[in-house]
Amino acid sequence: MSPEAPQLKSNYVPPTPLSAARMLEALRAAAVSHVIVVPDTYQKTFLAAVAAASDLSMISACTEDEAVAINAGLYATGHRPILSVQNNGIYACINTLRGIALDGAVPTVMLIGQYGQTADVAPEASPQRMVRMLEPMLTTWSIPTRRLWSNADLTHLPGDYEEAQARRGPAALVIPIPTVA
Repeated sequence: MSPEAPQLKSNYVPPTPLSAARMLEALRAAAVSHVIVVPDTYQKTFLAAVAAASDLSMISACTEDEAVAINAGLYATGHRPILSVQNNGIYACINTLRGIALDGAVPTVMLIGQYGQTADVAPEASPQRMVRMLEPMLTTWSIPTRRLWSNADLTHLPGDYEEAQARRGPAALVIPIPTVA
């Protein structure tokens, strides 16, 4: 017996690709100093733009656990980091997020690529468990989450970043489909 996928809501508005250049503008508006990256195919144009930006430091990590720890070290030394990771890795590092970001009260802002999502299917209706369960899991752990559904949503990034700093905890900014140049 297989579980049925949730029904798609009739008011679903598909996401549009985020512009890498607009994403960099939002990071600059938030005064981000470092982008800690676990390579993500959904954000490859964004990652290429970060690598080319002379005013941002890019640090590559092997795993999301490592990225969360690097973020904590940068935060502790007065920097303003952000993570660029993938949904699959968030599942793998939830205990590290609990220990460092939640219990340790370290601001940990994450740009999360929703690998496996397609624009024509809402995340809650996705046949892919990794897509369908990401936001409910983040909610279970009391991690504030925002969908970056269009370039207009990027205007929230600086405020969300500051809110995470003030609250001293994590924040998730979900990128549903691949970014564009």
